Amino acid sequence: MSMAYNRSIGSILYQTSKESIRIGSNYRRCFSVSISRHNLFGGTKSIGNKGQLLTPPSGKGETSSNPADLFKKNDILMYSDKPLNYIESVKENGFHLANNLLITSPNKQGEIIGALMLQSETFEVNLSNEGYKIINKFIVEFNEDVLQVFKKVHPKPEIVVIGLGEKSRMLSESNKRYFSSLGMQLEVGDSNNAAQIFDLLATERPNVIGALLLPPNV
Repeated sequence: MSMAYNRSIGSILYQTSKESIRIGSNYRRCFSVSISRHNLFGGTKSIGNKGQLLTPPSGKGETSSNPADLFKKNDILMYSDKPLNYIESVKENGFHLANNLLITSPNKQGEIIGALMLQSETFEVNLSNEGYKIINKFIVEFNEDVLQVFKKVHPKPEIVVIGLGEKSRMLSESNKRYFSSLGMQLEVGDSNNAAQIFDLLATERPNVIGALLLPPNV
């Protein structure tokens, strides 16, 4: 993936051996230390550095009255390779990713930090200093400087999942028009539901799904 930024955001990214590097005033790139191994069905799969093993269920003839067990048995994505930026859980103040990264907001400087997912990459987004605003308590509008990354990135995601914070809100019409002008479809919800939607879509359709998530405590 190649990326360029306008002067308000930063310049081209360069990968280093460090866990993260700062790219301008708005974004900080987070690097994964996980190693995924392709093994869709059968056998075992090693995730991360601890050698955790996942094995497919045995005893196909077993039955259960628990709906959750039945759902898991028929979940064809359970043993698919998760993207490196798969969101394992949504915390009160941020997101815990499958590669053991934790994005929390506010940070130590008291800044509001959101999450940006592009292909298998993860970025922290500084949303302080008018990075977004809430109009009439239920309409969220992101500053165009924050959205510029979707214009600059190549290849562009086909679908962008937008998380609008702790409760269900609406995305502003101007933001909708911006994404429409780039040919991107939107999935919008509160940040908790948006994280689940991103996980599902990114597992089904790797490398064509993006996400921009407000922290779940705003």
